[in-house]
Amino acid sequence: MLDHERIALALISLIMGMMGFIESMIAVPAASTALAADALSFVQHSVSAGFALRGGFGFPRSRWTIALQGIVMMILGGLVVALAARRLYQGSFPHTVTMIVMGSIALTASLAACAILLHSRGQLTGLDALWRTGRTDAVGNIAVIVAAGMVAATHSNIPDVVIGGAMAGLFIMSGWRILVTGRVDAGQLR
Repeated sequence: MLDHERIALALISLIMGMMGFIESMIAVPAASTALAADALSFVQHSVSAGFALRGGFGFPRSRWTIALQGIVMMILGGLVVALAARRLYQGSFPHTVTMIVMGSIALTASLAACAILLHSRGQLTGLDALWRTGRTDAVGNIAVIVAAGMVAATHSNIPDVVIGGAMAGLFIMSGWRILVTGRVDAGQLR
């Protein structure tokens, strides 16, 4: 892997990791399930970019690392679903201004990562996977902003809980897909 590839991947991993940490710390006092789910997405994508940084996109991974990644995704997604159910039951009301501000900052971070990808498009070999990651993050950020607007319009926490729960559900399904794919490809992995 060339130095410019490493720099691009390190920047993407750093941006995603920082946003995951910041959003997860703010999601709790903001009482937002959508922010918690979006933070989870950032953390996962930071880890993926870190794996790519470790040895390139073609580096061999063992079955257990792939299985572990899928299991961790499913557990974290399940925790956000449990959080959504708890918030629905308790009726906690999310802070919409915080959601809009954090969603906007997160969207800026996602667009910055996409800009790095576009700038490095001729140099990064696994651009498609990273591009999907950036696109998914941007959609999640927009979903947080939409959830905040819907919470403000309806004066209910249900839009936040539903959008956050749906994002976490997709995360669980992605973890399951990684786990199953890892098992299917087990013969090719060491």
